[in-house]
Amino acid sequence: MATLEEIKISAKNNMSICKMCKSCNGETCRGWTPGPGGKGSGSSFVRNIAMLKHVTLNMRILREDAEVNSTFDFFGKELAAPIMAAPIANVKINYGSSVDEMTYLQALGHGCKQAGLMAFLGDGANREAFEMPLNLHRELPDHAVMTIKPWLLDQVFSKLSEVKACRPRAIAMDVDAAGLILLKQMGVPVAYKTVEDLKKIKEYANVPFIVKGVMTIEDAQAAMDAGADGIVVSNHGGRVLDDCAATIEVLEKIARYVNKRVKVFVDGGFRSGADVFKALALGADAVLIGRPFSHMAIGGLQEGVALYAAKLIEEFKECMRMTGCITVQDIRRSCVNVHF
Repeated sequence: MATLEEIKISAKNNMSICKMCKSCNGETCRGWTPGPGGKGSGSSFVRNIAMLKHVTLNMRILREDAEVNSTFDFFGKELAAPIMAAPIANVKINYGSSVDEMTYLQALGHGCKQAGLMAFLGDGANREAFEMPLNLHRELPDHAVMTIKPWLLDQVFSKLSEVKACRPRAIAMDVDAAGLILLKQMGVPVAYKTVEDLKKIKEYANVPFIVKGVMTIEDAQAAMDAGADGIVVSNHGGRVLDDCAATIEVLEKIARYVNKRVKVFVDGGFRSGADVFKALALGADAVLIGRPFSHMAIGGLQEGVALYAAKLIEEFKECMRMTGCITVQDIRRSCVNVHF
């Protein structure tokens, strides 16, 4: 069995664009969009990573000697931990991957299933970019969530019809993808969505609906007004707006406002189990992690994804052990300090 370090070396050798930096913090790939970097100056991607370091954990070990339980309920599906792979598609364009898209998707989905986690799958500009993740979704209906781009409504409904045939546990839409440079350049019909648009989508989906790309209380309220069952606090990895706040900076106020009325997920620069713990302490229900899962799939296929997932889960459980948390419900604001 390969080690994580060996898989990282393999991933670096299998990519011509992403440099697989020792610290994946967005500094080297600033402005590489389309590609692995953040938009413009790259400050949004860089800030996502940097601000996570301004949250620290409070150690508390005088407690009952009981093993921790890291399981999480995702709309009726029990996961090993509140951790999911974020939707990243078209790895050839984004990373210069020599591993083809379907092989990458198979590795991501089956690796997450092996670890007892969930993978969010992406969508793309052409038919093949939708069909490949859809085919994987058919294989893994309980371990995958399709994320539809904010196309014009007739195309959204057409794609939703096919996803619904997979008997999905939930469906997501990354509404902030309306700002992606690549889609605009290709002339693909993406569009911003109103509350009324999202209501129609939610009604048509007829399963739990997750709105990804919420960075303000106002958009959180709009998603709830539309009947969404979950939101993802996300700035699309810093790839749609320069000089944007970090997701960890806005998470707590959004989670407090939502007040458990819908599930709150978050992504943007999360790399470790400690990062996941920080997000839950600030009000998230679960965390989506993108780039590291992609690297592990490109470098080590299913084995790499499962190995990284196991590492994340163990790191997360260690944080629980050392902060006096027996279940994920015990993780609360007093477990962390925020220095921003």
